[in-house]
Order: sequence, then structure tokens, then C-alpha cells
Amino acid sequence: MTRKPRKKDKSKSAKRPVSAKKSAARRSVKSAKRTAKPDTLDDFIVTAAKALNLPAKKAWLPAIKANLRVTLQHATTVAAFELPDDAEPAPVFRA
Repeated sequence: MTRKPRKKDKSKSAKRPVSAKKSAARRSVKSAKRTAKPDTLDDFIVTAAKALNLPAKKAWLPAIKANLRVTLQHATTVAAFELPDDAEPAPVFRA
């Protein structure tokens, strides 16, 4: 998909001298806005707490989020472990 080139504004007010620090700051803010993704863990925590009828105070959310991240990282590690084709589940003993 090709984009049409933008027409340049030739007015004198369009181009103002900008210091190097301001220019770099503007670029970093723009790139942060483009790369910033909404964190779905926050939404998940709030929704799960409501579904399970659990109290979730706003002060607890950072701790809950940290624990959930660690749990998800462990789950990713376990899921990535390749089992051989001849692996069988452990026997179940019932009393």
C-alpha cells in the first residue's frame, strides 16, 4: 500500500527554529505514544475480580499484576517444554 506524499506548508509560521533538546523530547514523546499499548492485564484483573466476586482495591492492583506476570511467565516456560512422543501421564492412584 503506497501513501501519497503530503503537501508541504510553505508559510513562514510553519517552520520555527526548535532547540535540539526540545526536538529530541518531542520525538521521544511521539514514539512513546505510538508504541504504548494498553495493558490488558489491568482489564483482566478487574474483570476477573468482578466475575469471582472478589474485592480488589486499587492499592492492590500493582501487587496483583506483578504476581500474575510471574505466574504467566512460569506458565509460558512450562508450555514451551517439549515432551517426547512416548511420554505418558503419571498413573492416578485412588484410595
